[in-house]
Order: sequence, then structure tokens, then C-alpha cells
Amino acid sequence: MEFEFRHHFDATPEALWQALLDPERVGACVPGMQSVTVISDTEYRARIRVKIAFISAHFDIGTVITETDPPHLLRAEASGEDGKIGSSVSAKVEMRLTPTGDGQTELCVKARADVLGRLGTLGLNPMRTKAEGMWGQFCEALAVQLSGGSPPAASSSSPAPATRTAAKAPVPQTAQPGRSGWLSWFAPRSEVFRVEVERNGNRVVLSCPPDQAELCLGWLDRHLQGGRS
Repeated sequence: MEFEFRHHFDATPEALWQALLDPERVGACVPGMQSVTVISDTEYRARIRVKIAFISAHFDIGTVITETDPPHLLRAEASGEDGKIGSSVSAKVEMRLTPTGDGQTELCVKARADVLGRLGTLGLNPMRTKAEGMWGQFCEALAVQLSGGSPPAASSSSPAPATRTAAKAPVPQTAQPGRSGWLSWFAPRSEVFRVEVERNGNRVVLSCPPDQAELCLGWLDRHLQGGRS
């Protein structure tokens, strides 16, 4: 997967560069960040919690800065895993800082990421939506920090327990038997969310509106886990 994000900050390239290379300042702006450990000037370890659809993950991420051209260019590589859910992530990231001539600096971030395991089965759309949301929160917090304020506490975007249990998940209907195996896909947000699972000769079809998709998928996840031997 490839991502590219841009944002303009009211700061000089030098000021923005200094902030980006400060792991504590950056960590305070990243949603879901739980801890940052400095190994050296070019190596860090972090623990971050993310939730995508119905899957929550806690990744231990190692990051190594591979190239710098202060205050214009930084390249880094990161990788980590969550053994509990059998998922791993690796990424190559490039950050470019460009003065815009009006006292601002454009930050352009390009990333090539590989997500494997259970999270990887979700597909590109949920990943991109999550990445866009985290980027927006990060830029907002960093902008506040650059202006001399204190960024709000980073959020993992995890819904409160009351929210998760407020509504009942739809009960799926069992259709005619089909071939063994399973298949699932995600519909666009503007359409009905639909998931099909074929297992042990039976097919389960789950349909629900987009605003209840997380509850539906949570029900399906528990159902599948309960059926494992």
C-alpha cells in the first residue's frame, strides 16, 4: 500500500524539522501512542494501539532513520508486530519539508507499507481511512504544539464500552449450503455493509448499515472465534 499526505504548518522548515526529530514531541501528537523509547539518535522503539474496523492491535514498532538532509528530507524504515492477533506491519517513509514563501512550510509524507496477517485481510479501504484519520489528528496536534500550546492527549479512536454495547448487532440469516471456505469484503460507506462467510458447508450473510458496521463485524468475529476447535 502506498500513501501520500500533505499539510502546511505555520513554522519555518528549521522549526518543523526540530519538532519532527524530537521523539517525545512527535509521540505526544500520534494517536494511540503509548510509549516511546530512544535507542540512539537514529533509532527508536514505540508502542502504539490502533483499531481498524473490529480489530484492535498493540504494535511494538522499531524505527530507524536511514537518511537525512536537514531541514529538507528524512527517510526512515519501521516495522513491528502484534503476536496476539497474528499481524505485522513494515513501512518505508519519506518526509520532505518545503518552504512556501509565506512563512509556512509544507510537510509531504510518502509511505509504502505492508500489513500482513489478520489486519492485512481487511483490505486497502479501511487502512486508508484509518491512515487519513490519524494523519489529520497528528497534524492538528503538531500545529498546536508548534504554536506554543499543548497538544490534546493522543486518542486511539477506540469507542467507549457504552457505545459498543448500546445497540444490538443484527442476527445473520443462514442461507443454503455452499462450498467450504470463506470470503468477505467491505462495501463503500454509502452502501449497505455486507459480509459473506462460507464455512463447513454453510453460508452466513451479514448485512447492516454503515454506521453499524463495527458492531456487525464484532459479532461476526466472536462467532467465528467461538466456532474454532
